[in-house]
Amino acid sequence: MTNKTTVAIDTDLRRTIKKLAAWLDISQGELIGRAIAQYEKVILNQGVDLDPSEKSGKGEIDTILQAATEAIWSEDPETKAIQQKLQKGPISLDKILLNNWDYGLES
Repeated sequence: MTNKTTVAIDTDLRRTIKKLAAWLDISQGELIGRAIAQYEKVILNQGVDLDPSEKSGKGEIDTILQAATEAIWSEDPETKAIQQKLQKGPISLDKILLNNWDYGLES
């Protein structure tokens, strides 16, 4: 769905958007959408900066949590195995498809 809207930008920026869109052979809206998506990736990869006071406590908390995790895992290896599988996360959809693909060559 496309909505027309007006955004106030200066002339030089408008010309730059037009040139880039023409050079990439995409619409100006798509160019802006891609730019925003790329900017969001950069921001998300940088993470959120913590205050110095929070950073000092974070390391201490991580140490306590790691010690608690190791204590639980030493008592219950089954829980350890389950949690490690969950931490790995699911395999990709491509790997699932490749592992379960019927090639038609089986006898």
